[in-house]
Amino acid sequence: MACRLLQDDDRHPDALAGVRSYLRATATGSGELTPLDRALLGMPSGRDLLAGFDHHTAGRKRLLMNAILHAAGAGSAPAPPPTTDPADGLHTWKQAELTACRVIRDRAAGNPVADDDLDALADLLLKPRVFEGNHLPHLLFLHALRPYPAYRAAVRQGIDLLVATQHADGGFSVAESFDTWVTSIAATALTEAGTDRQTLARTADWLAARQAGDGGWSYTPQATQTDMDTTYTAMVFLHHHDPVRYAPHLAAGYAYVRALQNDDGGWPTYRRGTPSESAMTGGALAVLAQHPAPHARQIAAGVRWLAGSQRPDGTFERGWSLADGNAISRAAHGLTAVRDRLPLPPPLAEAVEQALGRAADRLEHTHNRDGGWGQQPGRASDPISTGYALAALGMLHRTSPIPSALAYLSACQRPDGGFDAPADTAAPRPIPVDVPVLAPAYVLRGLARCGR
Repeated sequence: MACRLLQDDDRHPDALAGVRSYLRATATGSGELTPLDRALLGMPSGRDLLAGFDHHTAGRKRLLMNAILHAAGAGSAPAPPPTTDPADGLHTWKQAELTACRVIRDRAAGNPVADDDLDALADLLLKPRVFEGNHLPHLLFLHALRPYPAYRAAVRQGIDLLVATQHADGGFSVAESFDTWVTSIAATALTEAGTDRQTLARTADWLAARQAGDGGWSYTPQATQTDMDTTYTAMVFLHHHDPVRYAPHLAAGYAYVRALQNDDGGWPTYRRGTPSESAMTGGALAVLAQHPAPHARQIAAGVRWLAGSQRPDGTFERGWSLADGNAISRAAHGLTAVRDRLPLPPPLAEAVEQALGRAADRLEHTHNRDGGWGQQPGRASDPISTGYALAALGMLHRTSPIPSALAYLSACQRPDGGFDAPADTAAPRPIPVDVPVLAPAYVLRGLARCGR
């Protein structure tokens, strides 16, 4: 998408050369290409880009995928999605992203495009930074306005903002950074592994300073939209690190988590009223269980929803990960924290034990012969999925698979202590995003949890 824009703008030849170099290296490299990668690079994709994606966002993701392909010159005019979502219930950049997708779709189909939509997108491009630090909607804004001469100044400004955030390898990620989210995960892993407080003191202060006015945290300092995902690990870390020093931040965080809970008892990622998700609910329960007495009612409702969301095979909906183990480990974290710190009514306590038992059985029965776990059964083992499994098994006190898993991790660890792993994060779902620092962080969390 960036390459097509820069080809029509002769002001940034070096940026265009960098993008072309990155695309050539991707096309000829040894890394595994997703079906979307192949389609964008002009290769046969082999299957529907959303095959098997059974999720509440599937309708709008169909529109998004088609808009991306059309904007990049790799697809025909986007077709309307089978379902639509009311934009006012979505998080900040998704509202604007869908507007851009609809503009691209309607213009390609020869349908009228509302001036108000074009003006709204132009206003976002004329801001001093990439909107919410998110490259993907920014690129869609540019492609939506590119055919309209009246918005040439906005497009030029938007391209300048884009070029200023180009990576050293010539490419662009889905967002400028994931700094807050990644820092919260790495810091949580380090503190759970026993790293001394002085070493993490600056990190704790940095994370505390990133807290938003609503009490939550966003995935990046560039975004205003907060989320349960980042808030979960930020709150767990600050509570472990120094609950007295950060008591005001934790109090505001608890208020944020309470306010985000849905009427069904579960938690969404971004906004109350959008569908509850298992991984988010597990994280929210782990947070509230740090201070359980005032939150007994919210915890009971969350436990009831989470236990009910489990599938018969012991898994949960994967959420923002490509691995079954991510949601399992978060559910195990939330449910065991509640079980250990708050008396539950007998029926609910029984539901918790049944859910934990099914999750543990699933992990025990799906590890590979080399001792590790893959993202799903039948997939090759990888360190991140193995880290998730170890964390869950440690919390569930199922130790029999742990020795062979440790042997697997020892065999694949790099000399510098890191690990190589396939992309695990999906953002936007189900597009894989590779965040290499997460591999050692998730392995460390697994080792810390199974060593307790």
